[in-house]
Amino acid sequence: MGARKHRRINADHKAFTLIELLVVIAIISILAAILFPVFARARENARKAACMSNLKQIGLGLMMYVQDYDETYPVSYFAGAPAGKLTWYDVIDPYIKNDQVFVCPTAGKIESTGASDPSSGGYGFNVGGTHTGTGTGNGFGYRSQANYWFTPSGSGPLRLAGVEEPSNTFIICDPASNAYVHNGWIAVGYSNAGFMPVLHGGRVGPFTGTTSTPPLTGGGNYIFADGHVKFIQASQAYGSARWNVDKSDTTGVRQP
Repeated sequence: MGARKHRRINADHKAFTLIELLVVIAIISILAAILFPVFARARENARKAACMSNLKQIGLGLMMYVQDYDETYPVSYFAGAPAGKLTWYDVIDPYIKNDQVFVCPTAGKIESTGASDPSSGGYGFNVGGTHTGTGTGNGFGYRSQANYWFTPSGSGPLRLAGVEEPSNTFIICDPASNAYVHNGWIAVGYSNAGFMPVLHGGRVGPFTGTTSTPPLTGGGNYIFADGHVKFIQASQAYGSARWNVDKSDTTGVRQP
């Protein structure tokens, strides 16, 4: 009788009451609510660092190209080239030899919606600075099939000496994670907030079309014309003079 009572008492001590279970569940829920965002931020910081590493490699490849071609920068694309459209990542790739480097780890592979336009699905190139439309650009340009150069001179690609402030001029940047037809080989965030890089610390797309404008929270990694890489908030990069090769030309520049 005493032994049975002792066993029953032990059994009672091993059981949890409903209140105790609810308290444990509440504690776990609170911890999860606190820790999950921390884990998410840590994961995104790791991706941001990996993205910066990608761009540092691209920056090194870019500067090796510049030195090999008499201090001449590549352009976004050469229309009518033997491959159809020879892009900036085609000419830099031999210095890197790793296609994965051209894809932002946060955005992943972004497929172009335009079958006729090749796309790296990754980082974008500063084509026209804050200029838009036709005419003379204020970025690193492209060459049309009619041999027109969308560069400040209009007559050829940019030379290293032609960039006034290489350490303060964007050339390549994170993608905007939208379905823009030219995504991957043209960066157009300077003229449309909907295409600004906001992947790191902001909304992650895909953002489809020009009418889907993400808030300018977060930002992206940028390669400058001297090859160094820096993270820039989208609100600071949008319409910044850092897109422009010629700093005296303020067309399209938005005041900070």
